[in-house]
Amino acid sequence: MTTGTPHLPLVGVLACQKERANGTTYSRVNDHLTEALLDHAGVAAVLLHTVRPEHAGSVLARLDGLVLPGSGSFVHPVRYGGRDADAVTGREYDPARDATAAGLLHEADRIPGLPVLASCRGMQELAVHHGGALETVPRSDVKHRLRAGVDGPDRWAPAHTVDVRPGGLLAGLVGPGQDPGTVPVNSQHSDRLSKVPGEVLVEAVAPDGTIEAISVGAPDRFVLGVQWHFEHHTDQSLLDREVLAAFGSRCRSRMASREQQ
Repeated sequence: MTTGTPHLPLVGVLACQKERANGTTYSRVNDHLTEALLDHAGVAAVLLHTVRPEHAGSVLARLDGLVLPGSGSFVHPVRYGGRDADAVTGREYDPARDATAAGLLHEADRIPGLPVLASCRGMQELAVHHGGALETVPRSDVKHRLRAGVDGPDRWAPAHTVDVRPGGLLAGLVGPGQDPGTVPVNSQHSDRLSKVPGEVLVEAVAPDGTIEAISVGAPDRFVLGVQWHFEHHTDQSLLDREVLAAFGSRCRSRMASREQQ
């Protein structure tokens, strides 16, 4: 290691599988996400490709954290509605990612010290893994999907507020002077949680009741999912910076524990 180079925790970021016109596939992760993880969590990211979920345990044993990011694709309804559930016409699906996310979360449950941070599609994957279900967001006065040029020039601008509930991971991250009942977040989702199993704690809700954040196993575990994208305009969001800082702190603890083994 070069003198002066920081020794950073290594976190795996689940990629999406994309297909080219010639039929070949590749894995993709948004650079905004990896940069936010480095700048605000102090962790280095590696891409987890989406074709070998059976290797999830071996991979996670070597990592200090796991991130399930958002995506343009949807969790396939068979994951929560049964094998006869139909896909929705016009939606993009990523069955390779569905399978890999399920494998990773199954193995993460066996490593309590491994922090997990999920956003948007990732939060839905986390909920579905624990027995939750999804539904299309119903009509509401709350904007759950901003569109650039329609709702404003910036699709990643704050779309609505959330009410951070007391007693969870997020409640401890709301900064001084910030009203936990009116925390602004961005929004880019068309599905929402319709069923939340008992072991999943609801951390925050939108004004229309849409679940916007969940956790599992807190405070002993750091397994947190948020429906918004913490990687966009992070400099303008105190809560997102605190979420990333807390995730980074747990990753450093995991790294220290691994190095002592």
